[in-house]
Amino acid sequence: MPFINSGDTLKIIGNYVTHKEYGEQFKIETFEKCLPETLEGLEHYLAGGVIKGIGPATAKKIIATFQNETLEVLRGNPQRLCQIRGITYERAEDIVNEFNEKWELWQIVGFLEKFGISTANCKKVYTELGVNAIDAIKQNPYILVDITYGVDFKKIDKMALDIGIDVNSTKRIESAIKYALNLISNNGHTCTLKQSLISFVSELLNVEKDNIEEGIINLKAKKSIVEETREDETTWLYLYPTYVAEENIAEKLLRLQKAKNIKKIKNIKAEILKQEKQIDIILSEEQKEAIELVNENNVCVITGGPGTGKTTIIKTIIDIFKLHKKKAVLCAPTGRAAKRMQETTGEEAKTIHRLLEIGKLEEDRNRVEYEVAPIDADVIIIDEMSMVDLYIMNYLMKAIYLGTKLILVGDENQLPSVGPRYDT
Repeated sequence: MPFINSGDTLKIIGNYVTHKEYGEQFKIETFEKCLPETLEGLEHYLAGGVIKGIGPATAKKIIATFQNETLEVLRGNPQRLCQIRGITYERAEDIVNEFNEKWELWQIVGFLEKFGISTANCKKVYTELGVNAIDAIKQNPYILVDITYGVDFKKIDKMALDIGIDVNSTKRIESAIKYALNLISNNGHTCTLKQSLISFVSELLNVEKDNIEEGIINLKAKKSIVEETREDETTWLYLYPTYVAEENIAEKLLRLQKAKNIKKIKNIKAEILKQEKQIDIILSEEQKEAIELVNENNVCVITGGPGTGKTTIIKTIIDIFKLHKKKAVLCAPTGRAAKRMQETTGEEAKTIHRLLEIGKLEEDRNRVEYEVAPIDADVIIIDEMSMVDLYIMNYLMKAIYLGTKLILVGDENQLPSVGPRYDT
């Protein structure tokens, strides 16, 4: 529930549920912010510090001075606010502007809820379109497809048709193509067959396939999508940022693998034997081979189900490299996986987000240029790779120096990523 502050008045819609541990709870589906209906409520709202320049004392003076006219004054009469001692005209204008900005934001939240857009996504819309968001959306509802994820396209399309946008409108067709590709992305895929997409969009919009072909050409020219014809003569379509991300990952993996093996440990067989004696365990031939392959290659994949010895391999690799003053960095896609990795190896492990010093990436999918913190490491080990999606992997690859060893650990039966997956 974003944009909530002390003193707000809310209309909350949902259902009472019973949690097996915490008892009765109210499960919120949607909420709406309302202007306070009483002077006491309005004073409490203003006193909460949500409007810069108004604290408890000033809020009390405003309510006492204007009484039932307070809302009218705050909505558009900055000159009257100057009656309050200590409020200059410039400050009064700032107060009125901020009050109205927050009012518009409340309206945006309620307006977007009609399209199935979560309140978490409302902030993104507001950031992109500002206080005139509702007017901009009414003029071209399809901009929501570009800004948000998980939108109800049919609701947006109905609104567009209701305001008079033509069935064969370029905006409508291009938006549907991007919506289809976003839908594919949200289902874990990076691309789709061109003919499959054309059929889907034709059925979705009830338009001729020739119009969709034209829309594809337009979007390619705008660098919104990429068309790729493969050796088997099949043609695939990508969203442009997805294509770039996948291309970046493939190129960086190849460059890493072909780079000079500067982190290689000499006499690795002897080092493995030392570790066996140190930990009083006999490694299997497959485990030894895995460690030797890591030493010989800059990029390696270690895979196998539970109980196949992956943790022992990782622990031995870390210990060997540490003895040679080489730094190993451990990470995983989730906090739970990182904690488990730390417990099993005895070494610090971080989430990939924390390692790269980045926040959530849902809002950054369309970015091609980005900055991440370079990773200072000789060896990087990533566990539960099945859960790492295309966008996270793209950021990660950018942060790895050439010459660093990259070890990808996983199990094909682990949970898949939420976003689109890549195929190494």
